[in-house]
Parts: sequence; C-alpha cells; structure tokens
Amino acid sequence: MSAAIDAAIYISLIISIGFAGIGVIGLLLFPDIRSRMYTAFRATVISFSAIILSVLIYGLSTFNSGGGDQYITLILHSLVLLFIVAVSTGVLYKMILNRSKSSVPCREPQERNKGQK
Repeated sequence: MSAAIDAAIYISLIISIGFAGIGVIGLLLFPDIRSRMYTAFRATVISFSAIILSVLIYGLSTFNSGGGDQYITLILHSLVLLFIVAVSTGVLYKMILNRSKSSVPCREPQERNKGQK
C-alpha cells in the first residue's frame, strides 16, 4: 500500500482512540445520566465510525491492488455493522431519554407562589 493510504488508516485509528477516550472521560466526569449517555453514545459512535472508515480504506485499497473477493465481503460486512450500530444507538438513546424524563413538571407548589406575592 502507499504511504498516503497507510497515513489515512493510522489517522483514522488515532481519531477513533481519541473519541473513545472522550467517551470514557465523559462517563466518569459528568454528573447526570443524560450528559453521561449523550457523551458515551456520541463519542463511541464517532470512534466506531472512524474504525469502520479505516477498515473501508484498507479493504478498498487492497481490493484495487489485486486482492480477492474477501475484501469486498469485508467492506460489505463493515457497512452492515455500521448501519446496525447507528440504528441501535438511536434506539437506545431515545429509550434512555424517555426513561429519564420526569413525569412531574418542575413548577413550584401553589402555596409558595401565593405567599410570595
């Protein structure tokens, strides 16, 4: 493979490590469940997408340089896996958002409002 393709693969992998680290730090630092889940889901999806991008670059470059059909299979499996992760992340994020919503609105009781006027 050429140096440009190798550099693109390495940069993509470094980006994926960085965003995975951001996801872990977000899980450890943020105080509430919404911000933790938002950071974890978004950062890990970006990290996973960067890994899939590096696999796609590798598969396409190897296939173009005379590889066999196994690289087309690798590319198709990677795209299907990316689709599955994207859909499941959306479903999980909506589920967590719906379960973390409070059923009671954040309003003060009427007695407090009457006494302050």
